[in-house]
Amino acid sequence: MNTDLYRLAKSLAAMVMLPFLVFSMAVQAEDTSAAGLMGAAVDVDVIVNIDKESRAITLKNEEGVEWVFHAGPEVRNFDQLKRGDLVITEYYSGFAIALEPKGSGLEERVTETQIERAKPGEKPGMKLTESTYAAAEVTAIDTEHKTVALQGARGKLVLKVGDDVDLSKISVGQEVEALYVESYAVSVEPAPKVSGTVKMKTMTVALGVGVQWGKGTLTMYDETTHEFKVSGLTLVDVGIASAEAKGEVYNLVEAKDLEGNFIAGEAGAAFGGGGAAIAMKNENGVVMKIKSTEEGVRLTLAGKGLAIKLEPSE
Repeated sequence: MNTDLYRLAKSLAAMVMLPFLVFSMAVQAEDTSAAGLMGAAVDVDVIVNIDKESRAITLKNEEGVEWVFHAGPEVRNFDQLKRGDLVITEYYSGFAIALEPKGSGLEERVTETQIERAKPGEKPGMKLTESTYAAAEVTAIDTEHKTVALQGARGKLVLKVGDDVDLSKISVGQEVEALYVESYAVSVEPAPKVSGTVKMKTMTVALGVGVQWGKGTLTMYDETTHEFKVSGLTLVDVGIASAEAKGEVYNLVEAKDLEGNFIAGEAGAAFGGGGAAIAMKNENGVVMKIKSTEEGVRLTLAGKGLAIKLEPSE
């Protein structure tokens, strides 16, 4: 590839990564280790374009914001996906294709490295223009969750590493070279029929502290309603007296499946254009996407996620 085109590709990729870099820095504000990073993020949006060759999927949310996910080999039903599908996507905001010690020449071997990932008989790898090169210092390693935190010229970066990366050869304080994609999908499934809707309302808003929220109502597909308590949802904006949110729920079989801790909304909010809507998933596999009912009010999750507890039936 022409050198000027290569540099342009890296610059464009860096611009796309800006929301994620902000998110990564926020994640590490209280804990600089990579261990605090949660698993794959989740989102619920419409497919507006599919590139079969590069396995790139472009999604659009209700605000009209578009962004691209690169479907990894874990996405088994890729050929069945089509434009116009409403899908639930689980992905990593930052996925390392390669991570090697400084001086390994990774930047010069970008094309070769990606060809190596696409072995004969396997699904296509990712194109050069869809990845970013970075030289940085390792600041933390989480071998259990296979994540690594890097400090480079553009700031802090937390990456999930692929199976091809041997973290035993990397140490904290080491100068490394990394090749990564900004959004790597591990699951893209057509969204099932909505199984319920939720409405939530704040009890109090403390200026400068945010909101721990209060109560909500779940209306299921059979029209039954269930009250619940909710905590861990906060407002990005200050000076708001009260707030409400509403949304849709997927994969809900029984009302009790809504109980639990919902996580993985933050990365989706960062890519989705500022947190107007947040998608999240709990340990029961229930996916929920909520949005503030007040125009311009943005929501975000607390560090430990959003917790829901059903009220006892009367």
